[in-house]
Amino acid sequence: MKKLIVSGDSNTDLNFRSSFHPDWDFSYKKWPQHLADHLGMELVCLGRMGVGNQYIYHSLLDEIIKTPADEIGLVVAGWSQAMRKDWQVNDSWKSSRVEQDGDLRSWVSKSLRHYVSFQLLCDKFNLPYFHFQMIDFFEAYLNGLPPSAEEGWGQDYFQPYPGDKEEDTRKILNRIVEYDSIIDNFIGWPGLRKDYELQGGGFNMHENVFGYTLDNQVSELDDHPNEAGHKAIADFLIKEMNL
Repeated sequence: MKKLIVSGDSNTDLNFRSSFHPDWDFSYKKWPQHLADHLGMELVCLGRMGVGNQYIYHSLLDEIIKTPADEIGLVVAGWSQAMRKDWQVNDSWKSSRVEQDGDLRSWVSKSLRHYVSFQLLCDKFNLPYFHFQMIDFFEAYLNGLPPSAEEGWGQDYFQPYPGDKEEDTRKILNRIVEYDSIIDNFIGWPGLRKDYELQGGGFNMHENVFGYTLDNQVSELDDHPNEAGHKAIADFLIKEMNL
C-alpha cells in the first residue's frame, strides 16, 4: 500500500485539541484520513498544532528522505501563516505564534522559498504532490492579530501592524507575483483572502471551503474545521486534484 504523506498546522493535526473547548471530543476523522481512505493509501500525518511553514516543510523533507520513493503515493502540504516561528531543541520541534526577528515581508519571502523547495524536493524523487494555503498567509498579521485563547479572547486587538501597511502590502503582493511562473500544483494559488486577490483569483482553504459558517467550524469562538468541515476539505481536494 502506498503512503499518503501530509503535513500542516492545527487544521491538519489528527490529535487536534481546542483551547476554547478543552473538554470537547475531537476524535472524529480529519481530512487527511478521509483523503487517504479515498485513495486507498496508508496515511502518514505530520500535522501539528501551532506550527508554521518551516516545520511543515522540514517535517515533509525528513519523512520523504527516510521513505523509499516507490512507497510514496502522494505528498500534500497545507501551508500555515508566514509570521509563525519554528525551531528545534535537540529532536523536538517548538513553535511560537509570531517570529521575533525580521519583518512581514521577509517572513513571506521565507515561506515562498519553502513552497518552492517543497516542489523541488518532490520533483527530485519524482513524487506526486499538491499544496495549498490552509489559512491566512500574511493577512492576519497585516490587519492586527487578536489575542489567542490563552491571552484573553475578546480583548481589543493587541498587536497592530508595526509597519507601513499600504506600502508593505504592495511590496508583498509584488513579491508573490514573482513566484507565479515557479509555483506548480498549488490549489488556489496564490492562496490569499478575497480582499487581497490578485489577477487570476486564488483562495485559502479556510475562507473558501470550511470557514465562516458554523456548519463547518467548531464553534463561534473556534473557527477550526469540525467533523463536517474536515469532510468538506477532503471532498474539495479530491475534486481539485481529480483523484
